Amino acid sequence: MPFVVHPQMKADLRSMNARKMENTLWTRGAAMVAGTLGTVLLLFSLAGFSPTPYLSLLAMGSLMVCFTLIFLQSSQAKKENRTLISRETLLDTVFENVAVGIGVYDENYKLVKWNRKYIDLVGLDEAQLTPDTTFHEVLDLCFDHYVNVGDDKDQFIAGVVEAIENLPTGVVDRHFTDGRIVKSAFNKRPEGGFVLTLNDVTTNRMAQQALRENEDRYRSMVELSPDAIVAHKGGFIIYVNEAALDLFKVKGRHDLIGQKISSYFPFSDGEGLAPYFSDAEDAGMVNNLPSLKSKVIREDGTQTNVEMEASALLYGERNVLQLVIRDISAQMQIEEFLKQAKDEAEYAAQLKGKFLANMSHELRTPLNAVIGFSEVIISQIFGAVGNPKYLEYAHDINSSGHHLLDLINDILDFSKIEAGEQKIKEEEVEIDVLVNECIRLTQQNAIDNDINIKLEFDPLLPQIFADRRMIKQILINLLSNAIKFTPTGGRIITSVHVLENAGVRISVSDNGIGIREDDIERALTPFVQVDNDKSRKYHGTGLGLPLSKNLAELHDGRLELSSRYGEGTEVSLYLPQDRVRRKAA
Repeated sequence: MPFVVHPQMKADLRSMNARKMENTLWTRGAAMVAGTLGTVLLLFSLAGFSPTPYLSLLAMGSLMVCFTLIFLQSSQAKKENRTLISRETLLDTVFENVAVGIGVYDENYKLVKWNRKYIDLVGLDEAQLTPDTTFHEVLDLCFDHYVNVGDDKDQFIAGVVEAIENLPTGVVDRHFTDGRIVKSAFNKRPEGGFVLTLNDVTTNRMAQQALRENEDRYRSMVELSPDAIVAHKGGFIIYVNEAALDLFKVKGRHDLIGQKISSYFPFSDGEGLAPYFSDAEDAGMVNNLPSLKSKVIREDGTQTNVEMEASALLYGERNVLQLVIRDISAQMQIEEFLKQAKDEAEYAAQLKGKFLANMSHELRTPLNAVIGFSEVIISQIFGAVGNPKYLEYAHDINSSGHHLLDLINDILDFSKIEAGEQKIKEEEVEIDVLVNECIRLTQQNAIDNDINIKLEFDPLLPQIFADRRMIKQILINLLSNAIKFTPTGGRIITSVHVLENAGVRISVSDNGIGIREDDIERALTPFVQVDNDKSRKYHGTGLGLPLSKNLAELHDGRLELSSRYGEGTEVSLYLPQDRVRRKAA
């Protein structure tokens, strides 16, 4: 900014100088009168015209007053001279250390005075400037350091000089080749000439440029946003983007600006929308508002579902409220379609479950008769069977019947779970007793295949609060699978461990054929056999693991399967901490 002396300071300086001049004139006048009077009286006394003997004394007194006044005036002049020198030194110090470059030119546009900052800002060497350097010469020296001033040096200099001659003041930004931006301002001097002040504004201009670019970028983002953006002040719309015109079905911005934002939303949503349509003075509260769903009433009377978010923006000296309004009608249609599809799928699953449950009951009745009659034939209650071949066939019928009955029971249990009809009968169960019981039931199959079953129990196992039949079914399924897929001479480890503050883990691991990593998810899918080739060798329904998984989840637990193909498989049942019951000591 220009180097300016405050008007009040100027007035004080003028008043001080006037008083000093008045005092000086008074002292000189008094000294002249006293000296003249003393000289005249002294001459009269010497010439013998003295009418009184006191005339000589009066003459001598007048001369002494004159000499005293002259002495006082001389002392005052020396004091003022010292003060003047001190002030000039102070002004020179300030002049040299001020952060603004200052150059003073006389009426002939010759450089009279300048400070070091002036030299630095114009980009010249100190040796290039002298008291005889003209403003034209300074412009000539600086021309090659300027950018955006054209190619004609003479025309540039003439234009600058003409502006100074025709205007009392002026300001312009000079851009230098080294990237600096210097604000140059001139002020005319009353006695002729002008004072030129220079100020480095590079940082300010770059910040302003960055701010403008950010504003332009934000404006582009707002205008190109697919969501409607509406800014309002006290509930009255002051800005909308193009997307808002499409959302509200209006032709131009003037149809929305100045309107009350609340008039485009249902009256029934007014209470919930009130914070979004109020003043934005409390920016913290506005920025913490959650997204809200409502409807927009368009100009043509139609309504569309929208989701709205609010934020506070500084507009001038006050905050305004910006609303981002997103049309979610298509999204809600998709959600409604998905909900309907989900309901239909759940209904179909329930129908399937009920169908399977009914069919299972219908199949079990004749199947029990087949199993019962085959057992009668095998036991030969009503007499010996004539041909031993018939007895062999009866054994096959009984074995196949039991296999089919197990299959139907699995399907029935699984369908009940899927239909949400499976209930659990909870009781306190001894884990170690239950595990040993399951091993005894599957031990014979393991012995027939030369498979060793090893137990690993933590000491002092707790009880669990669970459905004993379901947990038993899970363990038998896991042990049966392990025996089925473990080759002759293999081993199975059944372990029970208490987890610290995490419940109980019951694991069955084997060193059998294993499962490929990609097939683990399929192994937990109902009615899916992992390997078709293996399924021909190892018969089954593919319900063992999925059924065990569902039974575990009924107990708020989980079933985890880990396996390495060709090395073995481990399946773990996890029961939560709230199902653990510590035994009394």
